[in-house]
Amino acid sequence: MWPKPTPRIITPKRGDNIKKTIKLEILSLVPSSYRQCQHCETVYDQSGIGPQVHDQIMREFPDDLLEDHTRLSALVVELVKRYKNRIIIQVIDPQSAMGLYKSLRYWVRKYPTFIIDGREKVTGWDQEKLDKALQTHLSSQ
Repeated sequence: MWPKPTPRIITPKRGDNIKKTIKLEILSLVPSSYRQCQHCETVYDQSGIGPQVHDQIMREFPDDLLEDHTRLSALVVELVKRYKNRIIIQVIDPQSAMGLYKSLRYWVRKYPTFIIDGREKVTGWDQEKLDKALQTHLSSQ
């Protein structure tokens, strides 16, 4: 038998340029749909009506909610392209238990709200303000 390798812990040396990641939590209303039981979903999918049922559910959401969701999705994709592995993004629906907790914890009243590393809150669609806050947190690390 081969001996098990021991994990090596690499500690940074003074002067090493190590880039840390920051956590960006986004509180925003998210369109969500609930699926049927697994057996019903299988029947829907095999009969070909599954996509129609789910499309109908998505069409029942208000247009402004769907537009905000599309806008948020594009923003998240852009942030991932720009900051790559230096940012961890988590989208939280305020209607969930975690979303309710975060909304109360950070006094969130308007959506979307961006919480950076649990320390700074940016509310609204002002992308320049969000970029400035992200750059500040990235440069302070």
